[in-house]
Amino acid sequence: MGKAIFAAALSLVLAGLGHVFLGLWRGMWFAVPSMFLLYIYWAGFWDEDIAMAAFLSLGIFAAFDAFSFARRGHGIV
Repeated sequence: MGKAIFAAALSLVLAGLGHVFLGLWRGMWFAVPSMFLLYIYWAGFWDEDIAMAAFLSLGIFAAFDAFSFARRGHGIV
């Protein structure tokens, strides 16, 4: 249970980190868009509220996916 919670917490920091912690390369499918959204947020290319909402939504989804992958052996997707 502790490994699943830690993976979920890492994914809340940056989407995909929890998957990488679990040894899954599918975390890159979460990390790359997450880093892109952070770049858009910091550079001001998009409305800051929308960019941060998209970043947080992706992080929450990745956290649930990493948690379920650690617990059940397969993720949400």
